[in-house]
Amino acid sequence: MKFSHAWLRDYIPLADSPEEIGRRLTAAGVPLEGITRPEPGDPADAVYDFDVLTNRPDCMNHLGIARELAAIYGSRLTPPPHAVPRGGPATTASAQVVIEAPALCLRYCARAILGVRVAPSPAWLRRRLESIGQRSINNVVDATNFVLWEMGHPLHPFDLARIADHRIIVREARAGETLVTLDGVERRLAPGMLLIADPRGPIALAGVMGGRSSEIGPATRDVLLESAWFDPIAVGRTARALGLRTDASHRFERGADPEAALAALDRAVAIIADVAGGTVTDPPIDAGPGPGPARLVTLRPARLQAILGYDPGAAEARRILEALGFTVDPANAAAWQVRVPPFRRDIEREEDLVEEIARLAGYDAIPAELPILHADGAGRGPEDRLVRDARRALLAFGLSEAVNFAMADAEECRSILPTPAAIALTNPLQSGAAALRTTLLPGLLHNAAHNLNRGVAGCHLFEIGHAFQPGADGPVEVLRAAAVIAGRAPGSHWSLGWRDADLFDAKGAVELLASALGVLTLRLASDRIAADAAVRGLRIEIGRADAGIVGEVAATVLRRFGVDRAVFAFEVDLARLGAGRSGEAVYQALPRFPAVRRDLALVVPEGVTVDALEAALRESSPLPIAEIQVFDRFRGKGLPPGTASIAIQVMFQHPERTLSAEEVQAAQDAVVANLGGRLGVGLRGPGAA
Repeated sequence: MKFSHAWLRDYIPLADSPEEIGRRLTAAGVPLEGITRPEPGDPADAVYDFDVLTNRPDCMNHLGIARELAAIYGSRLTPPPHAVPRGGPATTASAQVVIEAPALCLRYCARAILGVRVAPSPAWLRRRLESIGQRSINNVVDATNFVLWEMGHPLHPFDLARIADHRIIVREARAGETLVTLDGVERRLAPGMLLIADPRGPIALAGVMGGRSSEIGPATRDVLLESAWFDPIAVGRTARALGLRTDASHRFERGADPEAALAALDRAVAIIADVAGGTVTDPPIDAGPGPGPARLVTLRPARLQAILGYDPGAAEARRILEALGFTVDPANAAAWQVRVPPFRRDIEREEDLVEEIARLAGYDAIPAELPILHADGAGRGPEDRLVRDARRALLAFGLSEAVNFAMADAEECRSILPTPAAIALTNPLQSGAAALRTTLLPGLLHNAAHNLNRGVAGCHLFEIGHAFQPGADGPVEVLRAAAVIAGRAPGSHWSLGWRDADLFDAKGAVELLASALGVLTLRLASDRIAADAAVRGLRIEIGRADAGIVGEVAATVLRRFGVDRAVFAFEVDLARLGAGRSGEAVYQALPRFPAVRRDLALVVPEGVTVDALEAALRESSPLPIAEIQVFDRFRGKGLPPGTASIAIQVMFQHPERTLSAEEVQAAQDAVVANLGGRLGVGLRGPGAA
């Protein structure tokens, strides 16, 4: 945002060089990005480029920057004059204002300037605007832009003759209404957008842009000048919905000063009367509920030492606050009552006042001392330790951490997790992030698409963060860990050759995570996964409770995110995983007696899962089973329709003795019989090969 050194000198004497002034403002929290000089070597023509923070709309004008400099240097601030001729025709005889949306328009001030002559601006006005990169339009419009950059309050001039019945109506848009704005674009309006209208229809977007039907032109003779306060949320919503960003909306969105409306109006009409002639109507129209009561914040001087680590002194603290426009009542020495000026919309609590004192006293005055750390109850909390350990495990597996916004597209969340419904945001920053995410996978899939579509051979990402579910008292945060693996497998080494990632990579990451956290009750189950699920694979169970899912992302979901290759993913409830951590490592001795292996070729009906086979084997075996592994699967000639041949290896092992061939055979016969009775599974005969 550009500011003229010469313009600033209208309000405050400046003896230091522009470089020193920029340094002092940067140290006070108004960062300088650069200085340019249209005339080399002339400091009077220096133009500053400040990165004014979004919470400081009071500094988005020359008077606001001059106020900061006055507080820094202890100089006197000279506000611009805004006296207007008195005794002119009544404004109400020229125009009427009706506010139908008082909640969105606290104040609407207006005056008319009758008999103006629209022409090019005088040199001084044109020079001021062009010095900061603003285009000169005509003397009337330039006067309003000058006041915008001088005082920070947006104004808008209307051609009074082009307002039906000379009647201004501040209301919300109605369905089907349109407006051709000053840029010549026809805008389709939606209910809820705040408008300036006349009896015929919309003539301006409140706080955003005027309409072409009432713009100032060479034929304009009578001007109605608007100076108002519009609701920041309403202005921001309209600007985003229509894709419009203007100097006015930039300031209204961040909170304009409702008490500055009348002063800015008077300053502008005085300039218009000077540069364009005409008669100013009097008194002004001042409609609407008006500004609310003054805001008071309590400041305890003793808190300065506690928060800053040093005491700048009560006298210096009061001087700084009063230089910045605050009013301090020190009647109670232990707790000052500080009146917040209306242009400081960012000051809400005691800590904000302490920050004002700190930045003007100088952050370099804060002593560099190590804080005192108390041992009792200190250190990381359980959730912090869980997140740290989980992060270490996933990094060790070869995944890279991603950090995405908690806001997401509700439909994308629903495509992966149909329930619960995502919680909509009241004032989203963008349409693609209008809800709180119910799952971490949409963000990771966008990350994967971004990487894979730019030629990255392998994408291995994880994220640890909160998902949100509806609750009786508001959103409920659920801590989760999720990952996506696609393309080249993680951990591939050139000496072994490259391979593509598969389900076992994602499964291995989950198992490593559980192992690193000391979870002994992890179970990956293959039953009860819906055929149309977004992620098809294995359920993650801790104990007997569902904790997440690991598998392959469905092709229909991948197409939505612009991914054209297989992606394997998992998402797990990290809090539930953490609750399954074992407090101590459990020692288990190595087996002393040999295991006996039996390979079984089973004919299995469609729909019978490996989980079901394993459960039936373990439940029906009279001998302990140490391990069950699937090592082959066959479909085709020789098998009954609707079946598959599954080859499994069963390891019988007794902890206290060696097993005999007879009892192993008996155990095998028992489990095969149970499989047939419970699941319709039988041994594959020799003719099935």
